[in-house]
Amino acid sequence: MKSRIINGKVFNTERGIFEARILYFDDKIEKDGLAVHTIDAKGGYVLPGFLDLHTHGRMGFDFMCAGKADVEAVALEYAKTGVTTMYPTVMTAPLDQITNAIEAITSAAPAIRFAGIHVEGPYISAAKRGCHTETYIRKPSFTEISLLIEKISPLHAHFTIAPEEDDDGVIRKIVEAGGSVGIGHTNGNTASAEHGVRDGAISFTHTFNAMPAMLHRNPGPVGVALSTNSFAEMIVDGIHVAPRSVAAAYNAKLRYGSRFVLVTDSLPAAGLPNGDYDLNGLPFTLKNGVAFTEDGILVGSVLDIPTAIKNLMKFADLSLEEAILCATKAPAEMAGLYDTVGSLSVGKAADIVICDENLNVQKTICGGKLVYEAAEKKGE
Repeated sequence: MKSRIINGKVFNTERGIFEARILYFDDKIEKDGLAVHTIDAKGGYVLPGFLDLHTHGRMGFDFMCAGKADVEAVALEYAKTGVTTMYPTVMTAPLDQITNAIEAITSAAPAIRFAGIHVEGPYISAAKRGCHTETYIRKPSFTEISLLIEKISPLHAHFTIAPEEDDDGVIRKIVEAGGSVGIGHTNGNTASAEHGVRDGAISFTHTFNAMPAMLHRNPGPVGVALSTNSFAEMIVDGIHVAPRSVAAAYNAKLRYGSRFVLVTDSLPAAGLPNGDYDLNGLPFTLKNGVAFTEDGILVGSVLDIPTAIKNLMKFADLSLEEAILCATKAPAEMAGLYDTVGSLSVGKAADIVICDENLNVQKTICGGKLVYEAAEKKGE
């Protein structure tokens, strides 16, 4: 149904500015036309739909153990945060559990776009496993990985790999098979990270976290992430990475254009109050925004993308226009989807988020369909 949005500040990605204009759309963004339906943005921001390429769940839903109905339900929870395109993320586990999770995701009919699946583990370093179960960590085998790529199809398959564990050119083989690779949960050095990039790895998984620290004479994976045109995932919650480090990383990646990618790496506890929860059977406690195991290991975040954008603005002293790119254009380019999503250019998918001045999501539209609308406050 041909629609239009009026009274909004429409973000123009190419010019990096907000424009006071009418936005026309059907299933795609259109230049103009006669609309049969009008949406009043009430002076709010009209933004491209957000992307989240690394997230394990939220509001009590865990992608590792969710059934088809659960997957569809949690998609609506993401829509409430303005996400219209995402990579549900599975993690280290026995192979049959990973494939079961993949089957639930691929069989679902979500209200938003599942563009791919991020397989974070088991092909990682035991020394930098974080909260991943060591028992199930193993070296990357393309025989096994090719099975996962087939299971994930027609969605895109993105794998986190520790390059020092790749003895058989698996990163290169994944890329040749149409998948993509992020370097992460690695205990490797500068050379191994550089080798992974040469073999085709396009990104670094939650940069700084679960990898050796960058030193002035041994920059390691972090140094490679920040000094190449690789995409750098970043959890900007002020807990996983210090604000000053976030600012330094953003400024380093600015040289390469849209390569700083906001992710949530969110847990099933995201959106829930303090308490005891679990991730794929691993117990953890959530207290004041920090999720940790009984051993004190940081588990993941309870972020949402609007909060990550606001944090990035604060930590790196950015305008909204600058920060938005890290949740729209940058992840769309990382996923190879910028020709269809990530901006409000004519011809792209009508994935639209209407927010108030504090980035509270008022409406989320995916493919031209209204998938979420916030309840109006009394008196409005």
